[in-house]
Order: sequence, then C-alpha cells, then structure tokens
Amino acid sequence: MPHVLITGGSRGLGLGLARQYLQRGHAVTITGREQPALDAAVALLRPHGPVAALALDAGDLDATVKGLRALDERVGGLDVVIANAGVGADPSKGAPYSWEAIAQALHVNFTGAAATLTAVLPAMVERRRGHLVGISSLASYGALPNAAAYCAPKAGLNMLLDCLALDTRGTGVAVTTVKLGFVKTRMVETATHPMPQLMEVDDAARRVVRALEARPRVVTVPRALAFGAWVGGALPLAVKAKLPR
Repeated sequence: MPHVLITGGSRGLGLGLARQYLQRGHAVTITGREQPALDAAVALLRPHGPVAALALDAGDLDATVKGLRALDERVGGLDVVIANAGVGADPSKGAPYSWEAIAQALHVNFTGAAATLTAVLPAMVERRRGHLVGISSLASYGALPNAAAYCAPKAGLNMLLDCLALDTRGTGVAVTTVKLGFVKTRMVETATHPMPQLMEVDDAARRVVRALEARPRVVTVPRALAFGAWVGGALPLAVKAKLPR
C-alpha cells in the first residue's frame, strides 16, 4: 500500500488532501504542531483508511528531518512526500514589510518546506521510486502588495523544486510543483482583497490529487486563474502598486 506524508495535515488543504489519498487506497501520515488538532483530524480521517499522525513543527528543521527519516524507515519507504505546511504574515508584529511580521512565514514556507522535501530524498533516489510535491501558489508568479511573506517563499519554493527536478532526472523520483489559487482555509478568513475563483477545500484537494496521479512537473489549479496570474506576474510594478491591498 503506498504511503503518503502530508505536512500541515491537521486542517485545511492538508486535511482535504489526506482524505482524498485515503479514499484512493493509500496509507497516510499527517503532521502538525498541535496534538489536539492532530487527534481531531485522525478521528475524522480514520473511517476513510489507515491514517497516523506525527506531532511535528515544520519550522523546527532538525526535528523535521529526523522525524521524517525515522518515519521513512518505519513504514518501509515513503512513496509521496507533500510539503504543505505554511503560515501567513503576522499582522500583530508590525507592518507587512517588517522583519517581525514576515520572519516566521519566510522560515516555515521556504526553509521548512525544503527540509521536508529533501529529508528522505536520498533514500527515494536509492530506491528509485518516490514523488515529491510542494504546495506553492499562483501568487508566486510575481510580486503583490503587502505579500512579501507569501509571494517570496513560494517563488523560492518553485525554484527549489525546479532544481530538485533537474537533480533527480532519470532516478525514478518525480517532483511536482502545485501552484494553487485561493482556497477557503483559515489563512484567508480575514483577507479583504478580492479572491476570484475561491475554492472549497475538498474541491481543491480533489483537483490536486487527481492531477498528481500522472506525476506531472507542474499542476495549476484553477487553470483559468493560473493564466491570469501568469500574465499579471509580468505587469510592471507601477501597475501592481494600484492593486487592492
């Protein structure tokens, strides 16, 4: 039975992805920082298939690498590793361009994802099988107002995944970048800017997992918004400065 690891799996998109994989006959391990949230998620997911939880903070890099390597050995080799854990800017810490506001998001969304994706990659290459998936964003196509904490690490994640795809070419390991639009999760609850084509969690998760079955290099969801985001990413900064904040 294929085994899938999903960071940030106790709620939101991670929980939706876990449900989709379980329904497709995979075993799933989810990670998260809060044990009560993990326990609640496992209770919700257990009717769909074999699920386990691992209390892990993606921002704790050493613990992430050690925890995932131990899990990989325990389950006989992870088949899919999905770096999904992420946080937004902390508005209570100051202006959206201040270090205090963006520090955690930069650390978790890029460095935490990098630790997740590379922790067991050498073992996957040795086994000549595996699938790495990084959950990025359509916002990674270009700069947006008040979004340094989100756009920058997601753009960096895209580049990391591109490099890993080159490095693992011909090894049997697939690398996929998932560029997502707006999903109705806790992260967007207080957003005041427009959110075109806002997706429900289960809809977004279903689309992503279905697309990942083919192990493509890149997945964009929803496609119509992806084209607009790609075009918008190329707009001059003077034009972007007029966008809603």
